[in-house]
Amino acid sequence: MKNIMITGGAGYIGSHIAVELLEKDFDVIIYDNLSNSSLESMKRVEKITNKN
Repeated sequence: MKNIMITGGAGYIGSHIAVELLEKDFDVIIYDNLSNSSLESMKRVEKITNKN
């Protein structure tokens, strides 16, 4: 499995990229200061992919 880090991963684009990478069996690390996003998007990524 490959590791990848997404900066701004809780935002719109980052969360969509996270879903795609998780579905392709990447280990995804998300870094975000949440200034323009929220943890809710991360909960949705987990729900969509059944991965955390």
